[in-house]
Amino acid sequence: MFHKEEVQKILAEARCMDPQLEMFGVADHQYRLGPPVDLAFVRAMEKKYHFRFPDDYVQFITEVGDGGAGPGYGLYPFGYYCTEAKSKEEAKAREMYLRGMGRELRLLPIEPEWLEDFCISKEEYKKNPEKFFRGSGGSFDWDNNIPYGFFHLGTYGCWRDFGLITAGERCGQVFIHDTEGAFELETNSFQVFYQNWLDFILDTERFQNELEEWRRIRNR
Repeated sequence: MFHKEEVQKILAEARCMDPQLEMFGVADHQYRLGPPVDLAFVRAMEKKYHFRFPDDYVQFITEVGDGGAGPGYGLYPFGYYCTEAKSKEEAKAREMYLRGMGRELRLLPIEPEWLEDFCISKEEYKKNPEKFFRGSGGSFDWDNNIPYGFFHLGTYGCWRDFGLITAGERCGQVFIHDTEGAFELETNSFQVFYQNWLDFILDTERFQNELEEWRRIRNR
């Protein structure tokens, strides 16, 4: 369970260490979370679209913050879906996306001979082959290249998104998904996923080393 005051304190420490927002991905969220979303709204959306968020994610977005500070370029807000769509096309895309949230994303193991097709390095695969999967044929909205039952939490850039499984036996697990159709298990829960990022901030030596590396990259 996350406590808002503790999370805010850690984010404040990150802002002190990186006042110029030079760390990768933080320029938009600036180590700040958006306001929490109303629990009644979350439950209404789950009921309407026949899916269920894990308790740890619901607790976070309704008590701590919805969207903003997080891994990669930060977290997408679920509260986006209670805002008015800017066009008929956007409204249609939202509806199709949400209607797929209750459908199970069926994942199949990736065999060694397929690694090149999925842009997975042999070295990474050898370390932990059971982490890598591909989506089965019935697990995608092919018109929009969107996997069913997968709530996009955010992106690392370079077409690598991370998201939360919202249906089936893997519900609650966090995966990285890329445009080649590969899925990599990141953690078994949102709580562990986000806590890992907070622990990265708390490890000041590691944080400072990575920050210096990004400064060098920008100053080339």
